[in-house]
Amino acid sequence: MFSWFRLKDRQGLQEGFKERRRYLRLEADIPVHYFIIPKGKEEEIEEFYCQRAEARNIGGGGLMVEIPILSDELLLTTHLIKIKFSLPGDQKPIEAIAKMVCVDRSECGEGFYLRLAFIKISDEDRQKLISYVESMKR
Repeated sequence: MFSWFRLKDRQGLQEGFKERRRYLRLEADIPVHYFIIPKGKEEEIEEFYCQRAEARNIGGGGLMVEIPILSDELLLTTHLIKIKFSLPGDQKPIEAIAKMVCVDRSECGEGFYLRLAFIKISDEDRQKLISYVESMKR
């Protein structure tokens, strides 16, 4: 299908798996608004298709969001995704541009997890996210 698209058996993780993330991750349940940026439209960051999702984990390098359905349109047209969300207790939203790293079927089989890596995020927002994750891990 697509080189970056994979459906992974979540039970089939190998024992020798080595974590390659640069930042800690935190399980979460945070509402996220995302806007698809179609290929070729990277310079025109408009809010093309505003969607709502739930972040299931977050970290300084990216997040994983759960979406109910995965359309061919999303797979075929998406290059980048603009995301916007607020951490609990913080009024100022974090905004970033992310790329899809991979897609996994959700554990219940009724939706999909989009794994997103930040490619553009302000230093202030990244530090706020890192601090939040570290404080919740204590």
